Amino acid sequence: MSFTPKLLNDPLSAADELLEGLVEAYNGQCYKVGARSIVKNDIPDGKVSLLVGGGAGHEPIYHAMVGTNMADGAACGDIFAAPAPNIVQEATTAIDRGNGVLYLYGNYAGDVMNFDVGAEMSAAADVDVQTVLIADDVASAPPERKKDRRGVAGLVPIVKIAGAASQIAETLEDLAAVTEKASLQTRSIGAAMAPGSIPATGKPTFELEPGMVGLGMGIHGEAGVGEIPLPSADELTVKMLDLLIADYEKDADVAALKSGDEIVFLINSLGATTMMECLVCMRKAAEYFEERGIEIFDVLIGPYVTCQEMAGISFSITRVDEELKQLWSMPCQSFCYSKMEGPIKGGTATLTKTASSSKTVAKKAAEKKQDNSKSTVGLSLEQTKQMSLLVAEKIIAAEPLLSQADRDLGDGDHGLGMARGFTALTKELTENPHDNLRDLYQAAGNALLTTMGGASGVVFGSLFLAGGKTMHGAEFFGSHELSHLLSQSLKDVMSRGGAKPGDKTMIDALHPAAEAAKANIDKPLAESIKAVAAAAEDGKEASKAMIATMGRAKTLGEKTIGLPDAGAISVTIILSTMADFINA
Repeated sequence: MSFTPKLLNDPLSAADELLEGLVEAYNGQCYKVGARSIVKNDIPDGKVSLLVGGGAGHEPIYHAMVGTNMADGAACGDIFAAPAPNIVQEATTAIDRGNGVLYLYGNYAGDVMNFDVGAEMSAAADVDVQTVLIADDVASAPPERKKDRRGVAGLVPIVKIAGAASQIAETLEDLAAVTEKASLQTRSIGAAMAPGSIPATGKPTFELEPGMVGLGMGIHGEAGVGEIPLPSADELTVKMLDLLIADYEKDADVAALKSGDEIVFLINSLGATTMMECLVCMRKAAEYFEERGIEIFDVLIGPYVTCQEMAGISFSITRVDEELKQLWSMPCQSFCYSKMEGPIKGGTATLTKTASSSKTVAKKAAEKKQDNSKSTVGLSLEQTKQMSLLVAEKIIAAEPLLSQADRDLGDGDHGLGMARGFTALTKELTENPHDNLRDLYQAAGNALLTTMGGASGVVFGSLFLAGGKTMHGAEFFGSHELSHLLSQSLKDVMSRGGAKPGDKTMIDALHPAAEAAKANIDKPLAESIKAVAAAAEDGKEASKAMIATMGRAKTLGEKTIGLPDAGAISVTIILSTMADFINA
């Protein structure tokens, strides 16, 4: 399968360079903040601020939804990867005007973990933060599990409504409540005829037989939850709309979509689908809604949420009441979406005061000091540094393997993120002095956390940051330090992402490794690390028989059987390299 060549400089710099270009395109209305955020110039004091964000590669969202009566700022990640926590915090600080900040982004494990860490960092600096997750993809989970759904193109109408509401909201709770209301009334479904690709690899994000359609594909290039023969435009339109209508009927939290209801309807091109094709589908959709007495309040058509050159289309429905119609009708302007006043003209939008169920990040108390036993023999500080550099070398060399493993189950960016993060780790360890093991691991973890993005940045950053919690006062890296490090990192990763053994994630390698380290804590390091590496390898192999229930792979169901998780492979590479170094 051939792909359209991309006009780039260094593909690994694409996310940074596109953001710089976007700032120029805003022509003075926005400016770049920190590593990779964009912020509005004119945010008034006392405003409840709105921060959106996510990975690059979906242009024009998310970072082009900043503007007049839209978002106040956006945190931008690398291609198909969540923004790192430091990016989230930088954007939060830049837009905070003393009345709180609402985070609004798509429900992906990497985004949730990175934004949560960014929220905790911001809360520690006395910024009140609440989060509303966009989870509108009906193909990724049934109505009773809608909190597990992915956020796809429904984010466009939701951000538009939230941006309008943020102009008049008196409190963070009021803004969160109306945003949740819009999110609850939004449903989306997509279909792909051909995949997109990641610029740095040029490889397709999934394989699709000619003449087939991936129904329920994800905006990061995840394959559809089902494949069907390519139908006519009318047939596909009806099939997709039937799925959306049925979802309202099955969801106990909302009323069925019925005659007399009004909707905002979005037809979204995923990149390569032409306006001609979108309009052909619009013709059939209008007929479909008219037959059911459902009134179209407003329509959006175009490439709003793209996936590089993916040939595909998605439909989104947002049911609107009087409150949401007034907010929708507020004029707005951004690079992604602009509209004049209407359909309601001259109205005054107000917000209903409703108790919000959105997640609030409380200011964290200081972590208790760890009380861990210490080894009296083991690797010195310099030897530990050299071992970590060898780990980085092996991970960077494994990028093609890790990217392919992630492509089989996700979007294919895991290897690139790992290579980027461990390159930063190498730079940190070779260019800066570290006085002790605790400082070494803290610095290494921060290097990963701030450069990798996505779920992997938090997960593997936590793996090293755990050393910053457990190695205070340690003179040697021995069996005790290994055990405490793995146990703490397992606790932190499970707490951050919610994964558990059996979910087909890196936990399936890390958990048995931590248990093996605990069982061998009083044995020589050379012996204990062998047991740890073997346990991780066994865990990775056992995970092949599992069905993924977390992350982007969870929508593929039984298709994941027989394939290992890319994160689990990375864990085994790290631990086996440590074993090779220690036993050399």
